Amino acid sequence: MNPLEKLYSFGNRLHRRMTRSVKIPGAKILSVGNITTGGTGKTPATIYFSRLLRSEFPNQAVLSRGYGGKLSKETHLLSDGVRLLMSSDDSGDEPYLMAVNLPGVRVAVGRNRLRNAQRLIQEHGIDLFLLDDGFQHYRIARDADVVLVDATNPFGSGKLLPQGILREPVENLSRAHVIVLTKTDLVEAGALEDLREKLQKLSGLSHIFISRHAVRGLVQIPHAYTPQFTPRTVSTELLRHETVWALSAIANSRAFESMLRRAGAERVEQISFRDHHDFSERDIRMILERVRPYDLIVTTEKDYVRLRKHMEQLKGLRQFYYLKIEFEILENEILLKEGLKARLLHSVV
Repeated sequence: MNPLEKLYSFGNRLHRRMTRSVKIPGAKILSVGNITTGGTGKTPATIYFSRLLRSEFPNQAVLSRGYGGKLSKETHLLSDGVRLLMSSDDSGDEPYLMAVNLPGVRVAVGRNRLRNAQRLIQEHGIDLFLLDDGFQHYRIARDADVVLVDATNPFGSGKLLPQGILREPVENLSRAHVIVLTKTDLVEAGALEDLREKLQKLSGLSHIFISRHAVRGLVQIPHAYTPQFTPRTVSTELLRHETVWALSAIANSRAFESMLRRAGAERVEQISFRDHHDFSERDIRMILERVRPYDLIVTTEKDYVRLRKHMEQLKGLRQFYYLKIEFEILENEILLKEGLKARLLHSVV
């Protein structure tokens, strides 16, 4: 471990020791997080876990920092479960996407997630909070920690920030109650089993769950983007034997391109930006210079959230879609659900 990694690791340990975790009376806390920076698929996974536990916990709320949002340093209610009360620029793209895809679930954003939780308990009697990106958030005591690990790039170089992508040492996976490998359909079976065995040893867990981001179809852009509106998806068959422009600003653009190829695209041309990039007028002009009005262009739903404010300039594109994906557990989903239910309903933090 080099000096920068040692300094980062020391700061992380000090932060944990100095932070007093607060239990939120009357509600259960499920954290969905990771041990690396970006790219594991926390947003679709949070949506999945909310739906998975809706029958047992009907009165839910998501607590998100609102990374990239203009108001992330404040505390705000993004969605009351019916209406969107902020713009995506103010809230950040990921919580906005969750709010649209989780009708009936309140979504709060802001750095002080404890204050948001306390307010929601007082005003709405929430029975389950989903703590978005919560594995390194120690202020709120949680009942269950779900940690996602990207099977295509589990730990990067194995180094801590700022030299690598690890937020903390891999040994800290022993704090996890559930580990889910994501994007497992993109790796070979032998490598996947080796990784599962390694994670079992690191975490002490008897089972490591596997998942994928399942393609549900294509959604034509633009369309109404609210919790009440269900967009119509079309088959990915229209990608077959076509050249597709992959427009994205996400942590793992290669995984997105691989999905398009697996969906049938013959050739994928890349237009990519850094994760959470805020598309500018200049970016839009560059995109329009590279593609023609009838080219087939596919982006991600997260990127659509940020591109919506540029729809007037982009309206001339005739084949513009985002890929609709959903998080999907590939085996033992009942075991996962029953295990989480038992932990949430009977745990004492």
